[in-house]
Amino acid sequence: MGLFVAYSLAANRLDDFEYLYRGIDIDSTPQLFYQVFFKRLLWKLIGEFCALEDRVEIPLAFPVCRIPFFSLRYYWLFGKYNPRWQKYLRAAINFPFLCIFPSVLERRFAIDGGAGDNIPIYPVLKKGKGYLPAGEDFDLLIVLHFDARYDYRREFTTDIPVLDLDLGICNGFKKNHYDFSKAYIEEMLARAEEYGEKICEFLFAGECSREELRERVDKIFLEEHTVRQKNVSVDRLISILNYLGKAFRNDSNCHKNLF
Repeated sequence: MGLFVAYSLAANRLDDFEYLYRGIDIDSTPQLFYQVFFKRLLWKLIGEFCALEDRVEIPLAFPVCRIPFFSLRYYWLFGKYNPRWQKYLRAAINFPFLCIFPSVLERRFAIDGGAGDNIPIYPVLKKGKGYLPAGEDFDLLIVLHFDARYDYRREFTTDIPVLDLDLGICNGFKKNHYDFSKAYIEEMLARAEEYGEKICEFLFAGECSREELRERVDKIFLEEHTVRQKNVSVDRLISILNYLGKAFRNDSNCHKNLF
């Protein structure tokens, strides 16, 4: 669902995505598996959600993992919607064991990029600045994920203030990972809104310098660090397996624009 969130933000479709999300109402793991595997739920949602009038105002990058060599490629979307994007977006949600066959991109089999890079801030740090006006830099990088043990500083060194948030903290690290019932979705969204408002009130209270912003994001991370280290999130195993995908990543040709 992370790709839907990213596309919604980049194309200013967040209200539409919330409406779509609230309409899922799947309250059991077998039913979820049936809908995703046999009914191709996510595949269909891409077709229903993307619209010809869309315009991606914020450059969007998402990973796709190419097999059998497990090489990563990041595809960039920007500007007016192009129908061919659907093929690449569907490849990015084609997770192993949730679809019968892998996608085919550029004569290579392809699966969900989360298999190789589940928290893909790499393309933003590597190439994202190329989309900014000359001399400008990012003010803040917000990283949302479900791996309580994740710490971007183990992989990246950057001058950009990074707000590293594990969203499992919103609901006390409940293990309802596959509960998409209407009641639980309502609860998740309510808790997320409350948590987001709390973060924003602290982070954006009054004018502040870049250094002060960095101090604020560091304070948030340190305040949550202890409780995060006591919990193991569902994405932890995927993050560990990501070392393989990152080892086979080729910096010289892993970025491709689709606009």
